[in-house]
Amino acid sequence: MITNVIVFGAIALAVLYFVTWMMRRDFREQIERPKHRFQDQINSYDRQLIKQKNKG
Repeated sequence: MITNVIVFGAIALAVLYFVTWMMRRDFREQIERPKHRFQDQINSYDRQLIKQKNKG
């Protein structure tokens, strides 16, 4: 009985999260912000390496 409550509760929360993620652009941007920030840092690092190689 309690197992069913836990499983169905988790499924309900996952569906709610997914629907919110699909419907609200601001929520999606907030969730994905760390990924984009990390990618920007990698790109900046790569640009610095390229500049250093071109200089010397």
